[in-house]
Amino acid sequence: MQILVPWRPVVIVWGLLNAMIYFGFVASSVLKGNDPFVPGATITRSSSVKTSAARTGQQPKTSRKSGRTPSQ
Repeated sequence: MQILVPWRPVVIVWGLLNAMIYFGFVASSVLKGNDPFVPGATITRSSSVKTSAARTGQQPKTSRKSGRTPSQ
């Protein structure tokens, strides 16, 4: 007795599951700020911005609120 397996639905379901896993991994990596195609890489500012700031010796601008000074 031979059991016939309908391969077309099996392949379609398998492909859909693989696609869901793949796109879920890519979306998760992008939301975390990682590049999903380079092992150990992190998405950061472009290198041209880093090098121009390093050449001029400028620090990134941050807003600092001055605290209250006691008036005595």
